Amino acid sequence: MKANRLTRNAVMAVAQTIVSGITLFLLYRYLLKTIGPEQLGIWSIALAIASASRISEMGLTGSAVKYTAKYVARGEKGKASEVIQTTVVTIGVFLALVLAAGYLPITLLISKLIPEQNISNIQTILPYILISMWIGTIANVFISGLDACQLITLRALVSMSTTVLFLVLTLIFVPQYGLTGLVWAQTGQNVLMLFASLLLLRRELPSLPFLIYKWRLPLFREMFRYGVNFQLINILVMLVDPTTKMLMTKFGGLSTVAYYEMANRMVSQFRSLLVSANQVIVPHIANLHENAPEEITKIYLDSYRAIFFLSLPLYTGVIAIAPLASELWIGGYEQSFVIYVGLLSIAYCFNTLSGPAYFNNLGTGSLQWNIWGHVVMAFFNAALGYLFGRSLGGEGVALGYLLALIIGSSLIIAGYHYESHIPLINMVPNESRNVFAACCLGLIVGGVLFYFLKFEEKAIVRAGFGLAICFIPIVPSLWNHPLSKQIGHQITASMNS
Repeated sequence: MKANRLTRNAVMAVAQTIVSGITLFLLYRYLLKTIGPEQLGIWSIALAIASASRISEMGLTGSAVKYTAKYVARGEKGKASEVIQTTVVTIGVFLALVLAAGYLPITLLISKLIPEQNISNIQTILPYILISMWIGTIANVFISGLDACQLITLRALVSMSTTVLFLVLTLIFVPQYGLTGLVWAQTGQNVLMLFASLLLLRRELPSLPFLIYKWRLPLFREMFRYGVNFQLINILVMLVDPTTKMLMTKFGGLSTVAYYEMANRMVSQFRSLLVSANQVIVPHIANLHENAPEEITKIYLDSYRAIFFLSLPLYTGVIAIAPLASELWIGGYEQSFVIYVGLLSIAYCFNTLSGPAYFNNLGTGSLQWNIWGHVVMAFFNAALGYLFGRSLGGEGVALGYLLALIIGSSLIIAGYHYESHIPLINMVPNESRNVFAACCLGLIVGGVLFYFLKFEEKAIVRAGFGLAICFIPIVPSLWNHPLSKQIGHQITASMNS
């Protein structure tokens, strides 16, 4: 694939993230006003626990990206179509069985975590959540197919349109039906995603039928071998979020979970600006693994340099904007929200830096360091979250999550460098050290102005002023960085090609 196409895909992935972020801001602000933080916390907990049922995917969604890309690269589109069909049939059947069998256990588990007066709300919305999850999981297979065919632009358009639909349906259903209306809105989003992604994928893979029915045992075996390792990663990932939120509920309460969820969503959206752009490299690496494996190390080093350069100012900006976001999103300064944003930003910064190694491993199929990284994250998240939560409450749970992500992400990077014989000194590119110093200085100065110079009674004014001051030392360091013009030229060339 040409570099311009790769860059264009990355730009569209970023555009998708921006639209999702704006929609998310409007959605959560609306939900806080209509159903309140406790109901929002219930929805968040129900989604997190129910998502554990996706263990039954067996890692096949990830396998679908690798093997669809593999057969498309070989010119075997019929075989690529059979990969998609085999994945849909397998996941559809197994996930339906698991959701049906897991309904009562999930209900019992949730009833142990939330106050008794809210149990009826859970019992009402849980069936709809499970149905929506089944539809969304099938839709993700077709989304993965678009990624594998390197149709990132189409995937981004589908995601943006369905996200906007979710907001519109929420505005329609929630005033009358509350939490149930919110789940209905999410179901409508997943239904549109399912049909839109299927129709678009059929244009690239003409042999893909509208009614999926083929199941190929040889393909299943091939994908399953890869999927077992991939699924182990999925299991570990899926355990982290429910574990964190259960500890939050135990040590902080439902309102704490709501503010943590909002902080996590906010930081995750900014993180997605980089991760979604980086993720488009997976089918490209799968292609190179088949045709030009000697180029993979160079792709990694270029990708890591860019991610390191972009991550520092991005997460500095997220931390600096937290007080202003609290004022605009929640309607006042909420200290726990701001603290959660700061802790999650540091955690996700390290996690984002592991992205180039992580996605290269997915593309080549070498997953051992990804697995070990997630094992470490899951263990330390539970152990440190419980330890710190007992003494520091919800903020201690978030601190445990931060340390878990830092340790696990660092292991993934170090492991990739070891396997690829890349010196560890390259983990901190020389060209970005000035940016790092400028970001630290900006945060310190901006924080001092906001927290200690009480010359302005209105917090929103202090927050905005502190944010502006924070970026004064950062902007010149970015402008003078050698990657600034290079990235700008690549984006311009990709849009004009």
